[in-house]
Amino acid sequence: MITSYTLVRILPAKDEEVYRAVEAYPEVKEVILTYGEYDLILKVELNSLEELDAFIFNKLRIQDGVQSTTTLIEAKPSKIMKAS
Repeated sequence: MITSYTLVRILPAKDEEVYRAVEAYPEVKEVILTYGEYDLILKVELNSLEELDAFIFNKLRIQDGVQSTTTLIEAKPSKIMKAS
């Protein structure tokens, strides 16, 4: 299982539209709307790097309103899960 975190920049006035679209993708396990340099953080889980490539290039980056992405691949998951 590949877990990644993708930082997404969105065109002005498209944030709600992109948020709703990406939260419906089965690969996306969590979506966080943020203020600052990036507009969304996506937690993505897939079975392989090839599937991650396909998701990023053939699904996410062609979503209307997505300006750019930066993807961070998890190297070592934390064993500590804190309650919010």
